[in-house]
Amino acid sequence: MVEFWSNNDRGYRIRLWIDQVGQNVQNNTSDVRIRLALLNQWWTFASYQCYGYVDGFGQRLEYSGSPSMLSNNSEVQLIDRTITVQHADDGTGVFGVRAHFNGSGGYSPGNLDIGSQTITLTTIPRGSTVSVSDGIIGKQVDIAINRKLGGATHTLRYAWGNKQGEIANNVGTSYKWTIPANFADDIPNSTSGRGTIYVDTYINGKFIQTQSTVLTASIDTNLLKPYFKGFTLEDANTATQRVIPEKTHFVSIMSLVKVFFNGAQAESGATITGYYAEIVGANNSVTDNGGVFREVSVSKDTQMTLRGRVQDSRGIWSDWLETKITFLFYFSPILRFEVTRSGSRADTLTIKRYAKIAPLSVNGVQRNVMKLTFSTAKVGWDNFVVDNGQAGGVWSSISEFNASDANLGNTYPSDTSYTVKGKIEDSFTSTEFQAQAPTDRVVMTYDKSGIGIGKYRERGALDVAGDIYANNSQIQQYQLTSNNGAPKWVDGKPNVSNANLIDQPGQYYLDALATGNPNGQLGYLFHYSIYGKNADGFKEAIQTFWSNNGQLFFRHHLWSKKIDDWEPWIDYTPKKTSVVKREIQIGWGVRANLVRESNVVTLSLERGIYSLPPCEYINLDEKIPNGFKPCVQTHMVVNKNASNWHYGCAVWHLETNGDIRFSNPNTDTVDGNAVYTGTVTYITEDEYPSN
Repeated sequence: MVEFWSNNDRGYRIRLWIDQVGQNVQNNTSDVRIRLALLNQWWTFASYQCYGYVDGFGQRLEYSGSPSMLSNNSEVQLIDRTITVQHADDGTGVFGVRAHFNGSGGYSPGNLDIGSQTITLTTIPRGSTVSVSDGIIGKQVDIAINRKLGGATHTLRYAWGNKQGEIANNVGTSYKWTIPANFADDIPNSTSGRGTIYVDTYINGKFIQTQSTVLTASIDTNLLKPYFKGFTLEDANTATQRVIPEKTHFVSIMSLVKVFFNGAQAESGATITGYYAEIVGANNSVTDNGGVFREVSVSKDTQMTLRGRVQDSRGIWSDWLETKITFLFYFSPILRFEVTRSGSRADTLTIKRYAKIAPLSVNGVQRNVMKLTFSTAKVGWDNFVVDNGQAGGVWSSISEFNASDANLGNTYPSDTSYTVKGKIEDSFTSTEFQAQAPTDRVVMTYDKSGIGIGKYRERGALDVAGDIYANNSQIQQYQLTSNNGAPKWVDGKPNVSNANLIDQPGQYYLDALATGNPNGQLGYLFHYSIYGKNADGFKEAIQTFWSNNGQLFFRHHLWSKKIDDWEPWIDYTPKKTSVVKREIQIGWGVRANLVRESNVVTLSLERGIYSLPPCEYINLDEKIPNGFKPCVQTHMVVNKNASNWHYGCAVWHLETNGDIRFSNPNTDTVDGNAVYTGTVTYITEDEYPSN
């Protein structure tokens, strides 16, 4: 209901009521009750000819008569009519209304007016409503239309992203519609989107109204998967890539496989946002286009599967693609050899070679190159001269010599010992080995400087080839230190550069940057082995290392033929226990200090004057902190004194869970205050607290 009032003439006013009392949806009309009344305050009248009207809703309702208004503050009803109002075609009803009354003057009112007012009636739903099920882009959905008016026809339209268009016209109550496939272009970053379906209602070809509903449509992830064409693989290690240029073969441990995704494409407006590739079974993956895998280690030539997929901006993954790659087993070059004398004068050195490199064969063709170089020097000299003879050389199709004999090229007098140094190289690294060629065998020789036993004398006053016995027992002939007791030298150097490769017992000085150094400090390395010098057999050994900063380490070599099969170092450096202090509250503002060293804790009350209540074994809110709790119940007995008078003892009871309880006898001091002092020491089993 709405209500309007006119101007005031000596207390006279008219009031207009408008009420919407009904609607006819089929006829598109509303029933409206219109009431006009005259009201007074202290003026009254009768027998005056009066006139009035209400203009509204396209009609005029008039009043003419001689009303009597003889009481103060009274009301006379002038018009009370219900009319039928026609709405606009779209169901809206907006109308103007005004009212007028004239009482002829005198005791009656003059002109009373209600100016033009706007009345909005409830809109009559004329257009049909529409509903649509959630759909899949590119597939059919059912559109249902709920008619409000019989005989209505409809035009269906859509709005989706920047797209708009007509679905169908002259539709009755339902329609099957295939969602256009290009709708996917408007949701490049999602698998679903929202649009609008509109229904325009017509009666006899005349437009009535438009209604709408939300359309939710998803893409079929199986139909719009991204894709790519395959992989391009490269070796990011230029050294191995140079030896093995094929993009299907890589070198174990050394190669760094780099993967590129070829022709990656996303569908219907999406973009490629993610990459993933893995070497199956190797726990080795990358997430970038051009990503580089970690090194892969194999113990034999092994074919593996590399697979990958791409992801689009909608979060959809492509199908997997796979390719086969082969990792070629690689190991560092291995060299060992024996030197013997041959020839009629025993002046030719014959080398029995045990040499091996990783062949790195691709399609039956060896790609790794073996190179052997030999050089010689008199024992004790360091001016080595290259002498390959038939023993050294370069081989591109041979990867192993097993007890293969070949002679050096020079002649070596039988009364002189020689050191033969061999070096093996492959395409990546090298290693060296050396052996001695003794003099020719004789029973005994001598010269002015000494005697040779079983050989020509070359060094020292006594130069013996073979074991030495005294009183039927073999004497210890192995050198554990240098002659002056200093650490042994290795390969002519005072500092060891690789602790992992030591296989002879003794005392060594380990370089700070040496391989196998546990803490990067200079220090003394002690190597012990049950097999002694460990020549050509199983090795089991231990090493201890005292570094110059005072740390002590230990490690064990597994029982195996691998020369560097070491377990991790263990740090046995003695640990110094630290003193940890805490100040705590133990009730009523009483402070105490906790001190822990090792597993011993001292609790000492800070001397002070306190007024503490008498009690027996009450539980306090305060706690002993973790790291300081006693392993058994402990009692701190505290003395109480005032001036030079002793007033008994209070007791703090310390529980194993950290609780603190308190007992205190009555204190008969003048003001209740006393000086409290006390200390207790106990054992804790708590974890060590931090400082």
